[in-house]
Amino acid sequence: MAEFSLKGVNRPRDMDNLTDMEKKHTPVIHIPEDVRAGEPFSVKVAVGELLRHPNELSHYINWIALYDEVYTFLGMATLPPVVAHPKVRFTVTLEEPTLLRAYAFCNLHGLWEGVRRVELR
Repeated sequence: MAEFSLKGVNRPRDMDNLTDMEKKHTPVIHIPEDVRAGEPFSVKVAVGELLRHPNELSHYINWIALYDEVYTFLGMATLPPVVAHPKVRFTVTLEEPTLLRAYAFCNLHGLWEGVRRVELR
């Protein structure tokens, strides 16, 4: 079985036992501990946090996007090829708990998804 697909969305098979390919490409979502309904908060999405992704002209993360559980678009950032550590911040306001879905596109290894559940206070 191939380590990645160029035809679909790549997701880690086992979050407790990531391959090097998954560590380099899966977006990691960071949120504050205390998220309140109706109040804006910062969401940081980083790629290559678990194992550095090589960002050079021939191999790089082209963009990072954020959606909620039902695929409502929350934000997107396009990155230049030479960003040392691909990461972005989005400001989000939620009215109910949801699953955040971050997507990152690698020009060589396709589309990758990372998820994080958000509970509200």
